[in-house]
Amino acid sequence: MNKRLVQRPLFWLGTTLGVLWASPLTTFGLLLAAPVILYRGNVQVVRGSTFAILARGPFADAMLSRHPFGVMNAMALGHVVIAMHDGLSSRVLVHELAHVRQAAWWGPVFPFAYLASSAWAAIRGKDAYWHNRFEIAARKAEKHS
Repeated sequence: MNKRLVQRPLFWLGTTLGVLWASPLTTFGLLLAAPVILYRGNVQVVRGSTFAILARGPFADAMLSRHPFGVMNAMALGHVVIAMHDGLSSRVLVHELAHVRQAAWWGPVFPFAYLASSAWAAIRGKDAYWHNRFEIAARKAEKHS
């Protein structure tokens, strides 16, 4: 039997289930992306081992530069990536797509798991961002791109 005949449908099944499982997060991401797109922004679909909707524009620049956790180049919410217009390198995109895959795996539990990982790092006296297991995995994905 041809491996590709089996792998392709399994890929689409997994992708579809991941999209559905992450849909609450993606819905929130789309709500945040709407003003980005409506205020002189642009949107595109990014495909790789998963797919994401990428939104960039002046509103994203303002939102990410005033984020409560500090300035960010980009952030992923479900299958939506909101990025600064000039700050999105291929490395940052790979990092954010790793978070998209994490959201597809963890679904609506992902924000809680992410915060728990940060809290666990902080409790152990480590940096809540740099020692968060999800950030470590995303940085590892950057190195393998």
